[in-house]
Amino acid sequence: MNLSMAETENPAISRIVNSEIVLQHFGYWPSFHDAVISKVTFEVHSPFLASVAFLIATCETTDEVEEQGYYKQTKHCDIELQFLGIQEMVFGLDHQPIIFNLSFEERDSSIKCSMSSSAEEFAIVTEKVVVKSLTPTTPTPDEALEEVNLDEPMDAKNIFISSQHRLKDIDWSDLIYVGLYHEQANEYKADKVAAYAHGLFDEQEVYVVIDRHDSYLSTLDEALKNVSVFLKITNVLLCDTSFTKAMQFSKIGVMSYGQKRK
Repeated sequence: MNLSMAETENPAISRIVNSEIVLQHFGYWPSFHDAVISKVTFEVHSPFLASVAFLIATCETTDEVEEQGYYKQTKHCDIELQFLGIQEMVFGLDHQPIIFNLSFEERDSSIKCSMSSSAEEFAIVTEKVVVKSLTPTTPTPDEALEEVNLDEPMDAKNIFISSQHRLKDIDWSDLIYVGLYHEQANEYKADKVAAYAHGLFDEQEVYVVIDRHDSYLSTLDEALKNVSVFLKITNVLLCDTSFTKAMQFSKIGVMSYGQKRK
C-alpha cells in the first residue's frame, strides 16, 4: 500500500491531533480500507460539546502474496479516533461495520470526515479530531481450514470456514440499494438482484453462507428466492463453488458483489 501525494499533502490530516502516531506506525496516513469498527463511544462534555470516538481495527495490506494465495497483512493495530465538538453527523451501524474508505477534508475552520462502509455512508463535521491511541495488535488466527476437495460436497462448517479463508481477496463493488421485504410493503428489488447474480455467476449452483451451522449448496435460482427472507433476520452471502465470485447482502437493504483479484 503506497502513500499517495494526496494523502501526503492533505492539510486536514495535519490538523488531526496526534496524527504523527499513525504516520510513524504506517509511514503514511492509511485509507482504512477493510478496517473494522469494533467500538463506538458517545460522550457529552458540556451542553454544547459532544463527542464520538471510534475504535478501529486496521492493518496494512501489502502486494506480497502468501502461500495460501492471500495478500500479506502487516502492522496490525487498534486506532481510537475521537471527534470533538460535533456540528453535523450522519451515520449508521450494522452488526460489525467494515470500512471501505475513510477520508478527511477541511471545511472552513472545521474538519469533515467521510466514510463508506458495509453499513452505509457516514459523514461528520467536527471542530477537532484526535488520535487518542494506537495499540499494536496480534491478529487472531483464522480457524484452521480442513483439507477439502472443492469438487465434493462440504458440510455447513467447512463452507463457512472456506468462505472466510478463500474470499479475502475479493474486489467488492460499491454498495447497491436492493430494498427489503416487509409485510406492509415489498421494497425488495428481486429482478435487480437476479440480473446482477446471473451476470456474475457462471454456474447454476452456489453456496449460501450464513454461519457455521446454516451454510449450504443451492441452485442459484433457489438461493435468490430466499435472500429476501434471510434479510429479515441476518446478513447473507452467495458465492460460487470455487470461492472466486460472491455477492454479500446486508439486512439494511444493500448488497455488493465482486470477484477474486487476478
